[in-house]
Order: sequence, then structure tokens, then C-alpha cells
Amino acid sequence: MNSKAIDETILIDTVNSLKSFGFWEQSSIIDLIYRVLLTKKELHDSDVDPETVYKTMQDVSSAISRFPGDSELFYKIYSIIEPLDKRHILSIIVMSSDGKSLFVPEALSDKFAEYIGKDTKQVLITDCEQYGPPLLDLTESHPEVNFTLTSQQSVKANLLSLIFSNVANVKVILADIYSYGFTSEKYDLIISIPIFGARLLSDKDDFISREFDLIAVQNLLYHVNMDGNLVMVLPAKITFGGGSVASLREYIENNYKIKEISPLPSGLFAPYTYIRTYLFIFSTGKTDDIVIKQYESEKPIQKNAPCKKLVVKNEILLFNDEFSELSGWNVDMAFSEEDEDIKAFSASRVKKLKLKDVASVFRGKAVTARLESGNVSVINISNITDTGIDYSNLDMIEEEERNVSRYILNEGDVLVTARGTTVKIAVFEQQSTICIPSANINVIRPREMLRGAYLKLFLESPVGIKMLQSLQRGTVVVNINYKDIMELEVPVLPIEVQDELIEEYNTGLKLYKGTVAAAEEGWRGVKQDIQSKLF
Repeated sequence: MNSKAIDETILIDTVNSLKSFGFWEQSSIIDLIYRVLLTKKELHDSDVDPETVYKTMQDVSSAISRFPGDSELFYKIYSIIEPLDKRHILSIIVMSSDGKSLFVPEALSDKFAEYIGKDTKQVLITDCEQYGPPLLDLTESHPEVNFTLTSQQSVKANLLSLIFSNVANVKVILADIYSYGFTSEKYDLIISIPIFGARLLSDKDDFISREFDLIAVQNLLYHVNMDGNLVMVLPAKITFGGGSVASLREYIENNYKIKEISPLPSGLFAPYTYIRTYLFIFSTGKTDDIVIKQYESEKPIQKNAPCKKLVVKNEILLFNDEFSELSGWNVDMAFSEEDEDIKAFSASRVKKLKLKDVASVFRGKAVTARLESGNVSVINISNITDTGIDYSNLDMIEEEERNVSRYILNEGDVLVTARGTTVKIAVFEQQSTICIPSANINVIRPREMLRGAYLKLFLESPVGIKMLQSLQRGTVVVNINYKDIMELEVPVLPIEVQDELIEEYNTGLKLYKGTVAAAEEGWRGVKQDIQSKLF
């Protein structure tokens, strides 16, 4: 479903011209377009003078605010907008947001179109102003389907009603999908990308969550026909969040059918947001099995090159009992099990145990007040380097030992970063002062069957890194929950074998450091010798 070619030069020139008249905001540009279309609809003669155009505009737009200008200004605007067709106008609605509003890339519009089947008769598409010209293509290419399009803002709903007025199978309504009763209808297919990334919370208490995107999920599920589908894009937090998010997951699991959960490419909605998103398909009934796909962009997503086509990188089918074993809806864990390195590890005969059976795991302490001196040292992510922990630059706090006793680090504790963009791992060595980890660090405290240094070697291996990455949650900043780490399976070799591997590693590391130091010293000598001969 590809849109007809649109001359982007016309779009850019139109938006720039309107901005040159002082109309910078998307809302004001939409207002202008609406006034022009109303006026154009009323006028039958294209050869009209500025005063007639202006007087007609005043008559047909008397129900909205007064136009902020005279007849000459409006006639100039009218002359710019009047020749544009529907596709140009839909494109301008998207373009005029300057990235401040979400728009749906063409690749995702094409994906949504695939869910319209031969039995699909009634379709609801929410916040339809996000879609641009592909929405017109979608509705016109399915004349047998009745489409209901929603918008939350009256001026947008009115404008879109005008644009789709000649499309017989389309109805545009003003509706708030974040409130009960926005419609009394049920649909065979609902397509929605709700508000996400907003910090504001709804003041409505009738829903499980107060976050707008999660309210939309619950509310729209009420309007799915028997055997109908709700196709939604949601941020990653729904797959791992606690509190009301976890309650919503449980509600969906108990009352509806989960058909698909699939990660979407990073940057799909840039520049509006860079948070990680997933494609969900819910339906009525009970979950038997779930399709999980990994989507990626056919070509790399760049600033001026949005995603044009989504391709499936990987696809697996999970039965309900397998899905229930995941942490939350963390489908990335399921993909990690399909990895060749993970498969080889799983197939090996080495003894494996879950970390919770051979270690205790906890998260560090939240620390706010830091001092130049104190009795307790705090290890942060920045203190973990490629070769260990930099103990010389630790933050200090003043605290009674009994208040931090549960966080005090022991020799051999393994530190794994809980937040950030990369996973850092280090083994703690006993210091002269009390040391505790910050809240951005998870701590694994091995028991007698496991050496911390050996565990670090495994977690830094390709298999270990992939296993940790499968636990990463989050949107912009990923994080690893200590409860998930407890479920990791790790190899448990005889303790003497672990000690041999640790000694072999330390010997190699010492040689590496010595070689690097010698090379750096030699290079400094060469540069000094050359510099002494320059003048």
C-alpha cells in the first residue's frame, strides 16, 4: 500500500510560506487549512477576488475564532492552499508538527493494512491525523470496509471530516479514547498508537493504570468484536513494569487473548521519541500460543530516511506455558534461547544451576548526599572499568554502619550494572573502608560452590553477555532487575577447576597489562625523541 508520489518541494514551500506569515505552530496551520477548505467548498468560481474570498471565509467559519489578519493576507494563504489535493494536505498536517507530534511511518501503515482480512467489516483507527496519505490509500483500497477514524481535537476532526467527506466508507468522529464511553460500537479491527512518553498522568480513577497508553489498552479492548483484533504499538514498559503495569498485564492475561508481541526497530518514531516500542495484537478468548517476531528496518533508519519497510528478522511460536515462564512479557528472553551460542551452552553437559541456588542477589542503595569525606565509600557505574574497580575515586557518605549493613560488600562479590547502555561487570576486592554499591548496581554474592571471579568470566563471555542482554528492560535507558538475574542459569564447574581458570585468566591479564605498559612507555620515548629533533 504505497502512497502516490508526492512532490515534497511543494510541501516544504507551503509550510515555509505559511510560517513566513507568522503561523508557526501545527495547530495554527491546521486552522488555516480548515478555513481554506471550508471556503473552497462554498465557492464555485475559482476566479474570485480577495474580498469575496475573505467574506466567504468569515461566513463559513463564524463558529470558530476570528481569523488573525485582513482580506489580503487570507487571500495569499488561500492561493497557496487551495490548489493542494488531499494527499498534500494530509502530508502537511504531519510535516507541520516539526517532530513535536508522533507520526506513523509508511512501513507501519503497510503493516497495519495486513490485518484487514476478508471477514473484516468494521475498523476503528484512533488518532488518525498521525498517518498522512497512507491512511487515504488504506481506506480507498478497501471500499468494502467501514472505517471509523478518531481525533481528540475538534479542529483536526473537522478538517479530517472535510478531507474524507467524499470517501463513502469513512466516518471521522471527535473521540477521547482515554475515557469510557467514547463510542458504543464494537469493531472487527482496532488500530491504535496511543499517547506514550508523556509524563502527565490521567486523573481518571476507573482504570487499572493512570498512564494514558495503558488506559487506551484497557479501554479499547472493551470495543473488540468476538474474534476481532486490537493492533497496538506500545512502549517497552508494559513488558516489564511493576505496580499498575503488572496488574494490567495480569488483567489482559486473565481476560483476553495475546496473539503477538513483537519488538519494533529502534528510532522508528524519531524524532518524536526514541523509546523502545513493541507491536501487540490482542483478541477475545484465551491465550493458547503467542507469535513473537523481531522486526527490523529494511534499510538503516536515519534522520532524513525514515523506515520504509519492516522485515521480519526472526519469528518463533511460544505456547502459553512457555510464555508464562518469561519474566513479565520479556520476549527478548525467548529470542536469546534461539541464539546458536545459547543453544550450544544449553546442550553442553556441564552442570548448570540457577544463580538463586548458588548465590544471593540484591540491588545497591540509593544515595543522594555525597561528601568529600565520610566513613562509607560508594561504588558507582563510573568506577567500574575494563580491568576492575577504580577505588581511588569513590564517593563518600557519612552513615551509621547498621543503616547500610545489608549493602556492605564482601570479598568476591560480583557487581553488574543495573542501568545504562552497556553492561559492566567487576569483582569486589576488600578495602580498608566500608564499601557499598549504588542503586545502579546489582550485586551477586556467590556461595561456597561458586567463585566470584569465575562467575565474572562466564558473564563476560559471549554467552553470558547475551544472557544478560536478554534481561535488559527499559525504554531510553535499559535496566536489569536483580530478580531476573536470579533466574539465570550458570555453569558450575568443580571448585578446583574454577580456581585453575581464574589463575590462568589472572596470568594472562598480568601479561596483557605489562605488555601494554611497555608499549606505551616505548611509544612515549619515540615521541619524545622525535619532538627533541623538531627545532
